[in-house]
Amino acid sequence: MSPPLTAIFGIPASSPTPGEAAEGTETNPVVLPGVRCEEFDDFLSYFFKSEFIPLPQLCAERKEKLGVNLLKLGCLWDIQEVKTYAKGILYSMVLPPARRLEIARAFAVHEWVEDCVKELIPLCGSFDTDTALQIGTITLNIMFSAKSALDRERLFVAHTAPKLTPTDALNYGDCRNHSNCERAIREGWWALVGKKVLHPTNPMSVDAVGAHLSKITFPGMSPKCQEEMVAKWTMNVFQAEGVVRSAVEGVVAYNKVMRAS
Repeated sequence: MSPPLTAIFGIPASSPTPGEAAEGTETNPVVLPGVRCEEFDDFLSYFFKSEFIPLPQLCAERKEKLGVNLLKLGCLWDIQEVKTYAKGILYSMVLPPARRLEIARAFAVHEWVEDCVKELIPLCGSFDTDTALQIGTITLNIMFSAKSALDRERLFVAHTAPKLTPTDALNYGDCRNHSNCERAIREGWWALVGKKVLHPTNPMSVDAVGAHLSKITFPGMSPKCQEEMVAKWTMNVFQAEGVVRSAVEGVVAYNKVMRAS
């Protein structure tokens, strides 16, 4: 038994005043602050397996409610077995990322935050009211800041081709007119890369540009100069991964503060 439950069950029953029913009866029930009857019923059903309805027989709404009820009381009374079981129920369900993020914030399920934040950042600006309320104002601000930083980086990548230098031409015997190679990348970058990075419905991620460059050909560019251009690109340090990581860390830190308050 967890320490909180041990303490609860260790409290002696109070002596009823004259004319009052004994504590723990229907007319004078034991009241657990913050715990609803349905939540406690689910908690008891978990331990008394004969009363526990098999999960496959539950509709999605009832299954989610069961998972949340058990997770709430598992966290409240620090019962790891119950928390683990409840997380398994919820993790097996196809819940919207905003709802998973809401549960993660309420019950300190920090391991869920990263996937949720990664899914939600690209959607910032398109949330309806209910979704925004589930995410929460502070978390929304963190994700909007991350999206703005990622959008700035995408704009930079879409309009900024790697620069070749005259020195590059000296390294390759097959580059007879290096100005042609420089012009090829300068004129072809937008058509072959920039448009894909800024595509309105299916944009290519900045992380995928390197692999894309290794598969395409810039007309008029020598093969060796193109190899050099790809090599220069892979040496660039972009901030996408760090921006997302910072957003995840910010959300987790905020959730911890909320749990502690």
